Amino acid sequence: MVPARWAVVGLLGALACDAARAGNAPGADDWKYDVVYCKTGPPMRGLIVDRNSDPIKIKCITRKPGKPTLVFDQFVLRRDVARMELLEKADREKMEKRLDGLKREREHLTLQLRLLGPKGKGAPRGEEMIDLREATWPGKVGGKGLGYQSAHFQLVSNARSEVVQLAALHLEQIYAAYARALPPRAPKGKPTTIVLARSVADYRAIARERGLNLFNPAFYDPERNQVVCGSDLERLYDEIEKARARHAALRREIKERKRELQKAYGGKAPAELLAPLVEAGKRMEEIEGRNEGTFVRNRQRLFRLLYHEAFHAYLGTFVYPSREGSLPHWFNEGLAQIFETAIVEVGELRIGHTDSERRVAARAALAKGKLPKLVDLLRSGPKQFVVEHASEHQVSDRYYLASWALAFYLTFDRKVVGTQKLHDYVAALKREVDPVVAFRALVGKPLDEFEKDYHAYLRALRPDGTTGK
Repeated sequence: MVPARWAVVGLLGALACDAARAGNAPGADDWKYDVVYCKTGPPMRGLIVDRNSDPIKIKCITRKPGKPTLVFDQFVLRRDVARMELLEKADREKMEKRLDGLKREREHLTLQLRLLGPKGKGAPRGEEMIDLREATWPGKVGGKGLGYQSAHFQLVSNARSEVVQLAALHLEQIYAAYARALPPRAPKGKPTTIVLARSVADYRAIARERGLNLFNPAFYDPERNQVVCGSDLERLYDEIEKARARHAALRREIKERKRELQKAYGGKAPAELLAPLVEAGKRMEEIEGRNEGTFVRNRQRLFRLLYHEAFHAYLGTFVYPSREGSLPHWFNEGLAQIFETAIVEVGELRIGHTDSERRVAARAALAKGKLPKLVDLLRSGPKQFVVEHASEHQVSDRYYLASWALAFYLTFDRKVVGTQKLHDYVAALKREVDPVVAFRALVGKPLDEFEKDYHAYLRALRPDGTTGK
């Protein structure tokens, strides 16, 4: 069984569109690439990492004028390769240096965003990394913010530039992943506006203006084609900076106290006198570690919210507009949960691994007989998904768990996402064909037989997305 980070290739092999492949080739510049020609589908362009392995790993690259360079790790089995065109040694070294430079540049940005610092020396200039423009902040209060324009979205935020840069970079990556899994079928759709508030208070102000429930920390507004999301990252950052300043002053005092003790005792200060100073230093390190962990968890949560809501917007705007039919609610939510756990690291994206918490909870529900039956899930609608879908409670909600598990199976094992069969399934539902009958046509087997295979898959599912077959 190919590991999950390779499962994306299995999925992509069944798709007609891949932004990192030749159909959407990099821009006309001096970058040269390794090319892997597959027996089916368009070739992949990028840098082969290990051509002697099986599967072969290639860093596929997408470059568009004025946009961040996107890098996707892809794997292809040797039996599926027709031939390869490899770079000359000098060109390969040049490409390796470029990718290394890109990685280091984004590591700096990620480090800077880790605690929105360090400021000053060594910090990359945002305008050199991402092309941000001045933008008008929405709402009655108004004001100025920063904006970023892309093909499928436009980002507007009143957060500091480092936050907006990282958000723009991550959104470019995740939207590219959306398009790879579900190629746009309505390419003339209007880009979604993503409103990123720098504080929960600013987010609530927008929500109140629209008469919306404030329980949910993010929402998608289909009528306005907007995703609105807020977090307290900047407040946390300010509090952490104050703690850093206090600790810096205390460390200076500790250092001076140690110097005085060493001087008083001829360079051999008693350990019992030094111990409280050492312990104070350790406590500060522990506090700083907890603070950083809190900040990182909140930052990760922010991007998960963005990925989840942005997927709903992408699906409803560019793939299945309501006038043409929609994915059923369970499938829409299941895919959104898959994409919300995508991993974007220093400009590279990984998807296909399982979310451990959901995997464990879904398998436990299945073992206890509490996972909704397949027929009930297929006939479910919005009222079954009563939990606010961007909240943490969805992990423990059985309909959300079932939708995630079934969507994962259909995506990475059955590989139906992005296929004509899926389009036919949506069209059948639009014609009000019975959901069970339409689903049976999608999977090509009786429901009880499919459910048996699906449950066996879920029981065998590993953290990396494999089943050990």
